[in-house]
Amino acid sequence: MRVELLHIPDCPSYEVAAQLLKEILREYGLPQHISEVSVTDFAQAEALAFPGSPTIRVDGKDVDSALPEQGYRGLSCRTYIVDGKRQGFPSHAMISLAIRLALPADRTKFREDP
Repeated sequence: MRVELLHIPDCPSYEVAAQLLKEILREYGLPQHISEVSVTDFAQAEALAFPGSPTIRVDGKDVDSALPEQGYRGLSCRTYIVDGKRQGFPSHAMISLAIRLALPADRTKFREDP
């Protein structure tokens, strides 16, 4: 499984997103190998189809399934709709679902589950 965290330098939501992602990987008993990409210019943002910071992708798919296929690309902060409100990082549920969908069928439970 490839887990990516793309962000712009000095993103105010980067640390929260990184900690949440690591926590969820731990919950699943997975290695906390995260490919972090600092997006520093518009050409790189275009090449990565970067919709804003922070962006988390699991096996190349954005954790926000509501993200439109064709959308904004550039060097800016990103917001997510969580419980009807905008916030600067994806929810636990968004990240957890993306990871669960990328796991083999026999690994879809939390480590703590019986």
